[in-house]
Amino acid sequence: MNGIKYDMAKRTKAGKGAILRAVVGAYIAYLAFKIFFAEDTTMSVTLCRIIGIVFIAADIAFIVYSYNLFQREMKDAVITEEAHEAIEESDDSEEEE
Repeated sequence: MNGIKYDMAKRTKAGKGAILRAVVGAYIAYLAFKIFFAEDTTMSVTLCRIIGIVFIAADIAFIVYSYNLFQREMKDAVITEEAHEAIEESDDSEEEE
């Protein structure tokens, strides 16, 4: 391993959130392509293409947002040396009591 220590609760929360956002992003992409290539509809083909492109653009923005949020959450989950020492000190003070 690379030696980085994580707060497991924050890391787990970040991972679960990323998986959920990935599922939502995949579903938005699915809807976008279904609308873009819709042939058996009463809407005009041009309107379907425009709506599909808007959905694809929204999906790309959502994926970028999700990736940046995941990176921030993982950065926040890293346990720094100062935090690690503070945790050890609080554990030592509880043992003395």
